[in-house]
Amino acid sequence: MQIAQISDTHLTHRGGLTETNLRCLIAYLNEVARPDVVVITGDIQVMHPDDADDRAYARSLAGLLDVPFRAVPGNHDVGEPAEHPWAGLRVTDERVTAFEATWGPSYWREDGVGAVLLGVNSELLGSGLAAEARQWAWLERTVAELPTATPVLLFLHKPLWPVLDEPTEQQLDVDPVARDRLLALLDAVALRAVGSGHLHTYRQRRRGQVIEVWAPSTAFVITDEHERRGGLGEIGYVEYLVGDGVVEANFRSIPGLTRTPGRRIPQVAAAADAALAAPGPPTA
Repeated sequence: MQIAQISDTHLTHRGGLTETNLRCLIAYLNEVARPDVVVITGDIQVMHPDDADDRAYARSLAGLLDVPFRAVPGNHDVGEPAEHPWAGLRVTDERVTAFEATWGPSYWREDGVGAVLLGVNSELLGSGLAAEARQWAWLERTVAELPTATPVLLFLHKPLWPVLDEPTEQQLDVDPVARDRLLALLDAVALRAVGSGHLHTYRQRRRGQVIEVWAPSTAFVITDEHERRGGLGEIGYVEYLVGDGVVEANFRSIPGLTRTPGRRIPQVAAAADAALAAPGPPTA
């Protein structure tokens, strides 16, 4: 089984380089790689979770894929549960509902050949929302039904394990209490990979029998941050191969992708400035 993980596409209905890069990647996946399924791990729209035009346009671009795909949201899609959320954009039940109306469930199970894929909404973990309680109930039911020997690949937006040793103002990874609860739940099955996004950095580490994978962005890099986080600051996607109970993951770049910092993309810079200047619903 071949899985393609793409992440942090940061798409806007105003177009620009983030769309150009994604169209290039979709053409490659359709014509060359042809994975069995594509998993999109959040920050699908450019900056503001309440921008319905960006949400709808991003979904229309994903529809160009010729293979099945599933998506989980990031903080720019539904807000985040952090004490100090970026631009004051906190996750809400309403934002999750809006995402799901466009993309389908924000947490899901996908059965493949020789593997099970689980998608989890990381922005609900530690939020205390009613939607978080529903996700935990679903997780408990779903994990109880999983075959114990089949490899499980978990996908979510924020990394499951701590990114840095020192505290940060912005939330970089999953709430630690929720992380421990999730790992304890998954201890009953053959968890073999955890794929996340958020950091615009590729990195792979082994944690026991599990490979932890940070996916790169398809949109832009965050200057110098990849070095501080111990990863590769490039544009591309992650290819997973599953066979005979073994899961492998590799970074893939393709011709035609443009690597640049987000601040050099006018549509991204404008969206970030607007969100930071006036938290709340976006203006036209």
